[in-house]
Amino acid sequence: MKQKILFLLVFCGFVQTASAQIIKQSTIYLPATVFLTDIQGQRPSEEWNRVEVKGSPFLPGEWAKAVVTLKDNRTFSGISMRLNCVNNSIHYLTSQKNELVAPDGMIKEILMIDSTGASPTEYRLASGFPETGKNTAATFYERLVNGKAQLLKYTKRKLKEYKAYAGATEKEYVSNEDYYLFNNGTIKEWGKGKEFLLEILADKKEKVQEYIDKQKLKCKSIDDVKLVLNYYNGLP
Repeated sequence: MKQKILFLLVFCGFVQTASAQIIKQSTIYLPATVFLTDIQGQRPSEEWNRVEVKGSPFLPGEWAKAVVTLKDNRTFSGISMRLNCVNNSIHYLTSQKNELVAPDGMIKEILMIDSTGASPTEYRLASGFPETGKNTAATFYERLVNGKAQLLKYTKRKLKEYKAYAGATEKEYVSNEDYYLFNNGTIKEWGKGKEFLLEILADKKEKVQEYIDKQKLKCKSIDDVKLVLNYYNGLP
């Protein structure tokens, strides 16, 4: 009988410990109404929704449902959002469907899920990286590889005017993408070739070099970079 009681006490203690760990590790999603009240965004310029301009300044082109994490680590879900790739600002919809722009420096990470296509597309945005060029700590990048070493994509769109048929002037948003690597607190714009990767992953250079040679990677494509970073992040 004493052995059964002792077993039950130990088992209950194990369950309580495991439950506490699960609760501690779980993300608590706060109501969207709290986000919409606290964020205090500003109305955007009307220029962003002009129907006569081809293309879109936004990523994605339509509103996407998002999970948002603020700088203070509060997390919210079910927010309609999109990234303005002209000025790198975050637009969102209020419960009354009014479009607002979030203040700089308030949002840390965003997971946007675009469901307008045949299958959902995820966009993982993150800020808080060191300054580089004209990009600041408030700049949002699309995170393509996560881990100790990260691959980041910065999309910039500009409004281009050109002469169309019969001399008419048309306007269209054109896109340009730059890629960056972040590791050990340093961010650098991607340079093609394995020498660049070996430099930024220098703490495990020999193993990375061996992997690149074994896989016969030229490291001149983003797909190759993803393979190398995923391998690096999996090293002990």
